Amino acid sequence: MSKDRENRSNFFKSFSARIVIISILIICAAFISIMIPITLYIDIFIILALCVIAILMCIKELKDKKYKLGEISKNVDSIFKETLDLVDIPMAIVSMQGNILWKNNASDHLLPDEFIEKVALKLESLKKKSPTSSVIEELGSGDIYNAVCNNIQFENFNCMLVSFLDKTYENNLKKTLEDSRVAIGILFIDNYEETLQGLDEIQKAEVTSALTKEIRSWARENKGVLARLDKDKYAIFIEKKYIDKMEQNSFDILERVRNVTKITKLPITVSLGISYSEDTLEERYNAGSSALDIALGRGGDQAVVKKDKKYDFFGGSNIGLEKTSKVKARTMAQAIKELIEKSEKVYIMGHRNSDIDCIGSSIGIAKIAKYLNKQVNIIIDNKCNASTEGVIDKIKQNEGYENVFKTYSQIKNDDFTNALLFVVDTHKRSYLVDANILDDIDKVVIIDHHRRGPEFIDNAVLTYHEIYASSASELVAELLMYIDGIDITSDEAECMYAGIVVDTKNFMFKTGVRTFEVAAYLKKFGIDVTEVKYLFQNDFNTYIAKVNIVKNAEFLHKKIAISMSDETYTDMPIIAAQAADEMLSISGIQASFVLCKVDDVVMISGRSMGDINVQMILEKIGGGGHLTFAGAQIAGVSLQEAKEKLIDSIESYLAQ
Repeated sequence: MSKDRENRSNFFKSFSARIVIISILIICAAFISIMIPITLYIDIFIILALCVIAILMCIKELKDKKYKLGEISKNVDSIFKETLDLVDIPMAIVSMQGNILWKNNASDHLLPDEFIEKVALKLESLKKKSPTSSVIEELGSGDIYNAVCNNIQFENFNCMLVSFLDKTYENNLKKTLEDSRVAIGILFIDNYEETLQGLDEIQKAEVTSALTKEIRSWARENKGVLARLDKDKYAIFIEKKYIDKMEQNSFDILERVRNVTKITKLPITVSLGISYSEDTLEERYNAGSSALDIALGRGGDQAVVKKDKKYDFFGGSNIGLEKTSKVKARTMAQAIKELIEKSEKVYIMGHRNSDIDCIGSSIGIAKIAKYLNKQVNIIIDNKCNASTEGVIDKIKQNEGYENVFKTYSQIKNDDFTNALLFVVDTHKRSYLVDANILDDIDKVVIIDHHRRGPEFIDNAVLTYHEIYASSASELVAELLMYIDGIDITSDEAECMYAGIVVDTKNFMFKTGVRTFEVAAYLKKFGIDVTEVKYLFQNDFNTYIAKVNIVKNAEFLHKKIAISMSDETYTDMPIIAAQAADEMLSISGIQASFVLCKVDDVVMISGRSMGDINVQMILEKIGGGGHLTFAGAQIAGVSLQEAKEKLIDSIESYLAQ
């Protein structure tokens, strides 16, 4: 109602005083005709005449006002355009369809019509999602503009006034600052001491000199500053723009160092960790050290670049050199013994879908805890596969193991005060049988042999992570060798021996001198190899499933076998792994992959003869493992979708 009154008020204000006077005369004539009836006809004539005059005057005034408004509008438009022409900022009035209606001089000289129309269409589409819209766009010349849109009405059309703010200098300045950001890297010479063993002083000096010269030359080429921290360790300070150059060259320092040491019996390699994302130099140094730890945990001979929370990996094609020194194993055994002695309870947990190596290494740690008279529990899946059930049933027959194996639900209400947790055969929180236990127990020890990935349990009090080892069972059995007075039963020895057999494919892969030494040590405790073989027997249906997987294999580039199975056997992950092993026996096949589905998770088993790094392939889709055997789990996808992701990762790896 108030709006109607306002409109009426504005309407009456638009007429002149003459019209008001005529209106008053009409009212007076009407009043006189009422008071003096004899003048009625004269008054009616006068009233009609006055009304006609008033109407004509109203029409004339409305026309005059419309004309004046039109003139004012034209003047305003003219002034508006002239003013915008004087502005240095490029501006254009564009229709909602992207057609240019007008543009100022700055826009006419700097921006082509095609660029303006393309930006206008983008702004129009953005307006549907947000009331305010702007877009960053780059010209072919490299100039960058931030286009900002304002809605206007121009010549009775709804249009957009687009202002183009030049962000080129700001963007170049930002890029210069980003490129000049100081990155900190830690370079470590792998197996420096082991490689120089057996060389005379002259040869050692020659190798060291050539190695140092190559590293310093590489640093100078990339305008970096190199500082020696130790005989086998350097810190490098370098601008980020040169990190981009290094990545394009796949960190050629790795290859250059390998080519330097031709006279050594073992190849010298380097590992490198770099970071530039953190705010302070101290944080970047610590992040670079963490990246180096990941590189070493993955076998060395590679570079790891930390970018925010993401890691990029370069190199890493070797399988990890076996260390001849056993000093670390001895000191680890002593440290683990002291930790167990200071704890009241010991818990041991491996990865989900536990394999024989996981169970075998758990049994080895449980043996140490029992020897030190500590309460111990091995935490297993709610439902184990047939092969691990056979191992568990076998060890349960031994005295003291009847109640050792439990699920997490059975122990989650325990008192974890002064408890010690061993994580074996994995270092990833997401792979654990139940990761909640990490929140229950403060003291954690990690024993693993898999290549280290970005995800790592970083709050461990002790980490025994050796990439060269064939299996977690090998690492644990070697620890037992340095526990004085411990006596292992034949069943315990057979379980650990079986774990080594599984991960080495019956001593065919990733088997070193120390692997055979550990096997010989376990053999002393009365291992029956025939009994071990029984642990790997399959039933008829399992055997048929494995044969069908091999039969349905497809071949990629004539050297990679890929097969899928939609069977729902309980032991499908084990069957898939065995089928992947079998496919390597096909002539010409260098790597094999088998996909199966367990619940809503697609599980992939990868195997290789060594020429193709299956760990790097599966790592791209969230997996991990070793050069010759690895695995991955992908949730929420179909088998076909997982296969397509796998093939994309393989093609990406082969293209490198």
